[in-house]
Amino acid sequence: MCAHFAMLVPVPSVVSAGQGDGPEPGGEALAARVAAGPGLWEDEQWLAELHRDGLIGELLAGGTIGQAAAEGGHGCRRQRALNAEMTLLCLVTGALFPGQGYDMVLAKAFAMPAAPARPGTPVPTGPALSQARARLGEQPARRAFELDAARDDVPLAAAGTAFGLELVIFDGTTLDLFDCPELAAEFGVPEGGSHPKLRLVSLLQAGTMRWKAAAIGGYHDGENALADRLEGALGPGQLSLADRGFFSMDRWTRFSATGAHLLWRVKNAARSVPFRQLRTLKDGSELVLLRESGSMLGRRRREAGDGTLPRLKEAVARLVCFTVLTRTSRGRTKTTAIRVLTTLLDPDAFPAREIASLYAARWQVETAFLHLKKTVRGAGRVLRGRSAALARQETWALLLVHNMIAALAASAAADAGTSLAAVSFTAVLSLVREHVAADACCPHCGKRPARVDDPLALLTTAIAGQPLSRENRKRTSGRTKAERRKWPTEEAAYDITIVPSNLPKADTSPTT
Repeated sequence: MCAHFAMLVPVPSVVSAGQGDGPEPGGEALAARVAAGPGLWEDEQWLAELHRDGLIGELLAGGTIGQAAAEGGHGCRRQRALNAEMTLLCLVTGALFPGQGYDMVLAKAFAMPAAPARPGTPVPTGPALSQARARLGEQPARRAFELDAARDDVPLAAAGTAFGLELVIFDGTTLDLFDCPELAAEFGVPEGGSHPKLRLVSLLQAGTMRWKAAAIGGYHDGENALADRLEGALGPGQLSLADRGFFSMDRWTRFSATGAHLLWRVKNAARSVPFRQLRTLKDGSELVLLRESGSMLGRRRREAGDGTLPRLKEAVARLVCFTVLTRTSRGRTKTTAIRVLTTLLDPDAFPAREIASLYAARWQVETAFLHLKKTVRGAGRVLRGRSAALARQETWALLLVHNMIAALAASAAADAGTSLAAVSFTAVLSLVREHVAADACCPHCGKRPARVDDPLALLTTAIAGQPLSRENRKRTSGRTKAERRKWPTEEAAYDITIVPSNLPKADTSPTT
């Protein structure tokens, strides 16, 4: 009976057995609730426990798991213990505890408050979860990631903006898969490698260290082709950073048409880029003309299989060339030449030195990939899935768990009034694992431990009690393994100098 049909019924006094001197203490209230029916019990919070989200549900965007399971087109019967929603919860739990077997993952998931399974359902075995994952498929996990990635209630750190624009960063990485013929055929194996690899290209929100969008492909798929799938994730109010491997004139034209501003590194060789210098600006940067050559047009037509593609329209952009002199505490020095191309054309509003310094923020995506691969998944661990769909499914779950931890870290940093870098991602992940395991219902009565009055509040309190990490560390070491053995990590100082380019002059003015 729902609350709208519940009604209060006058109840006579309840007399204690064998006593005639008045009602038993508390008896009237109990009798009134019984006579009114269960419809009003929730107003008294008598049954609130049955509807409380587990800690995982509270850390994700509201309704993420249930909505993703409903929208995923999964046709599993609702009476199954591992229905779509329960399987998705187990998948996320498995990504949070990648070192534990399926039996332990199932035990944790089925003990969570408001687990989407019928009360009294026996906990299935590990093989049952393997079959349920296969039934679930990739789409619900991907949809869960998309729903949570779209949330806008995560505080944006000050370092996540520049010139009033939200910083987002493109980059790619690979994940090791289980060594089996099906995955090797689907994703590919590096030459001389021992495991198939999945390629992942993602768009990171720098202010929260959360993934806004991602594309999954095989090892032999180019990062650029995967990045093209993320074009729709850009929009006005954003400033996109990317390494030099992502630039092409076609991609630059399409991505800038989204309304987002771009600040991408480009190759240093003049023959490698379709640029011609228009004029030098007062801060040493240059306005350049982007013009597609005949060979570039021919290559683009061959790749598209369309010999009628028109030549790209000319465009004007701004090129900032600079050197970075690195000096370590032991006296080692290194000079690196870098060129970045940007749609921020005004040297007064966007000085060249600030643009050069801003490019260093691109390294945040490397830190995020380190968190994803080493901290969340675990070093040296391959994904569990042994089919292409399950490998992609698990990747979406890893991305979702990473975002869940990063959102909590960003909220903790905002509450403490400190930078996001000062909150340890590893510490937050460890505390989440600890509190999720503790937020379990009794297998006999179905209630959570009495001491856990508000698991989310206890978790945030525990995070606030952690010591802050050291901020603004400037360190360097060798890039290769041999160099790192020879040159351990050292404190370093960096000097930026704006330098002229060696581009040829444009022979004509822009036609647009």
